[in-house]
Amino acid sequence: MYKKIGLILAIIAVNNIITVTPGLPMPVYYAVFGLAFLTVVVSEQPKFDGILSFFVLAIIFSIIGNTIPSYFQAEQRFISFLLIFCLISPWFFSDPLSEMRTYLFKYTNLLLIFVVVLSFLGNVSGGFSGIGRSDMYQGFTSHSMLLGPIASVVLLMAVWKGSQQNTNRKVFFACAAIVIICLYTLLLTGSRGSLIGGVFSSFVLLVLVFRRNLGKLIKLGVFLMLLLVATVPFWSAYTANIDKKNEYAEEEGDNFASRSELWNYRYEEFEQSPVIGIGFASANKGEINTINGRIEPGTSWGVLFAQLGILGGIPLILLFISYFAKLYRFEDAFNKGKLLFAMLLFFTIHMVVEGYILGSGSFMFFYVWLLLGVIKNRIKEKEVIIY
Repeated sequence: MYKKIGLILAIIAVNNIITVTPGLPMPVYYAVFGLAFLTVVVSEQPKFDGILSFFVLAIIFSIIGNTIPSYFQAEQRFISFLLIFCLISPWFFSDPLSEMRTYLFKYTNLLLIFVVVLSFLGNVSGGFSGIGRSDMYQGFTSHSMLLGPIASVVLLMAVWKGSQQNTNRKVFFACAAIVIICLYTLLLTGSRGSLIGGVFSSFVLLVLVFRRNLGKLIKLGVFLMLLLVATVPFWSAYTANIDKKNEYAEEEGDNFASRSELWNYRYEEFEQSPVIGIGFASANKGEINTINGRIEPGTSWGVLFAQLGILGGIPLILLFISYFAKLYRFEDAFNKGKLLFAMLLFFTIHMVVEGYILGSGSFMFFYVWLLLGVIKNRIKEKEVIIY
């Protein structure tokens, strides 16, 4: 039953980011996840995670301790947040929840690989260019800034699989092809945060895999550097979107001109109420839609401290540090712990430039909290299936 629930939820979550298929209305989306949680949790009483309990309390304090304008709908957004968060995050833990998250993670990853590869084939064949807003490549997804991090996640999975000792030649070349597709995708989407985070996390993953074989690691490093230099004429032709952003940054005198203003807004909000924040799902700086309460966070870490203050930010930082330490020490034959470490590292970096950690309607919110739930599985020595 949990396998089927995982499959259904994965299809629903990924389908909601695809432009060529009808997605579920958000109230139905939340209701399905809430129903799934009740279905799974009734079979066995779950345990609570202490750190995340403080995190949830911080959200509650930020709501009751602030006068939040009604158009932000903070209470309703908190309920929506809990409907997803309770099911996929490590806040609740039990064997049934662990099994469901394992299959949800597996099927989500398989679908993401399919989305990236199919988008690539559509683009290079001319059948579906995947060019969306501002002439940015978004493939079959709803936005280039969504396809970018998805490509980075798929990149890490391909590097992980290709670096295993027992990988046969056919699988290795398939992984190499997916790596090239992901790099192509990252260049065309123009997402510098995804490109930097994905490539750096892939490098860290290789270091972790071969850290006990220094000679092989050095050879691999030299090979990759030579390959990078030799292929400059090829990949430099696809950097137009990144070049546009770099040119704009140079004009503004800021390497991250498109984000620095938003970072400053979040910092100013944090200064206003550093302990409990200015209130969950709210803002008082930058562009604010006073009809539906939507804002442009610009950074997950910034919005975390701005909205929830130190009470909300510190628990999540402690959770990340704890998971990094435990995954680093964990050894397994297939290096799944190392892959999870690299994935968590990617999101730690990517959350600096994109603000989805509290946005329950975002697919990246879904994926990062699911990843944390799966890492909890690994720490508890439960089965983890990558794809």
